Amino acid sequence: MQPFSKHFFLRPFWLIALVVLLALVAWGGSLAFSSRAETAARVTPTPTKTPTVVSLVSATAPSPTSAPPTAVVVTPTPSPLPSPSPTPLFSDISTPTPSPLSLPTPEPWLRQLAQSYGLDPNRDYIVIDQNNQEMHIIEAGRLAKRLHVTTGNPEFGWTTPAWFGVVGEYWGTFKGRGGVMADEGWWLFKRPGGNFLIHGLPYTLDKQGVKHYKGMDDLGASPASNGCIRLAPDDAAWFTQWNPAGKPIIILPYTGLHANQG
Repeated sequence: MQPFSKHFFLRPFWLIALVVLLALVAWGGSLAFSSRAETAARVTPTPTKTPTVVSLVSATAPSPTSAPPTAVVVTPTPSPLPSPSPTPLFSDISTPTPSPLSLPTPEPWLRQLAQSYGLDPNRDYIVIDQNNQEMHIIEAGRLAKRLHVTTGNPEFGWTTPAWFGVVGEYWGTFKGRGGVMADEGWWLFKRPGGNFLIHGLPYTLDKQGVKHYKGMDDLGASPASNGCIRLAPDDAAWFTQWNPAGKPIIILPYTGLHANQG
């Protein structure tokens, strides 16, 4: 057996083996580096956490694929205000008429009389009291007026008969017996003696057209007419303004002056 020669490593075989060994070492190192790189590539780095926006409508976060929820604005319904009363025009304004409730209550015998004739005592009616020469005008159950009258004079056969009916048509100014005139005539009924009316005192006219009334002192004092029911001029005008057409009227019989009706 030959001793180990110092030229052993110079032989070509060993050179080739050495090169192959180095190549294997280099290849193995390359594989290990490649494996570490692939492992590092597969690991996902931890992302920065984005805060979730929570809707005020729902506590659940919206899906990333859905559109963000639309904000719902709720408008409160205001309470309806009362409609203002329309301002009246000047043409709508009129002078208020006094309420019948402000008028005095008629005497009990008047209400009882109305009921005895089948009338509603709480409505309009007229009573002629010949004994006291008075006219009672009841409006809505209240005494609207008490007027002095003069009725037919029985001493001369000019009586005013007792009667129950309604006031008829308006005659206005008309001419009576003896050429006298009368205003504010309201027709009541007709008898063989003629027409019976309610009207103002008779008068004559002078050349200047001035009216001279007859029987002013008889009003409320004594029966002095030819059968009609006479009123003072101003009272007759008021009676017409009150408009008695169609109102019930009771004419009580004449039995003597100032008889007690109570």
